[in-house]
Amino acid sequence: MPEKYEMFTHKNLNFGFVVLCHNHDTSLVKLTVRTIHRHYGDEVPIICVADDTANTQDMKDLKEICPSYKGKASWSSLINTGMKRAKAEWNFIVVAGCTVKNQLDKRFAFFLGSEKDVMFPIAEGHVNFVDSTLNGLFINKKFYKEVGDMATENPLEVCKLMWAADALEKGCTFKAILGAQMI
Repeated sequence: MPEKYEMFTHKNLNFGFVVLCHNHDTSLVKLTVRTIHRHYGDEVPIICVADDTANTQDMKDLKEICPSYKGKASWSSLINTGMKRAKAEWNFIVVAGCTVKNQLDKRFAFFLGSEKDVMFPIAEGHVNFVDSTLNGLFINKKFYKEVGDMATENPLEVCKLMWAADALEKGCTFKAILGAQMI
């Protein structure tokens, strides 16, 4: 039975961050991790997922910043790897190089009704999951596992569409959150 939450109340969530690093640029990962630490402290779990072009030295450099893992070439494979390796129950997906706003956990938690809620920021006018940005995607690890991995062989929007269809069959509610956009 999925965990239920009382909506429109503040909640203390077990949350963390999955930083997607498609080009294994350590300076971009450092920027993002610094903003996370500045706003959320050093105790919030953060992992990084690099693409499969990262070599041994790249991975060593990334691991000096935070625990780091290697996915495959596609964005969806980085998400899949990140959600499998994530340390927290709830996880924000962010792209390396973005600056993370403060109190995102509080903004998202306020609208949280169950672990089957998948939330994302309204950015560039996109209010649906398929067209939304990856920056700020907020997913429960257990629910992601229940739905299964995103496909990796199609364009990202198609992979998200197929995953969304599976998630809806499992009872997912997609929620677009205003004012939670990453920079």
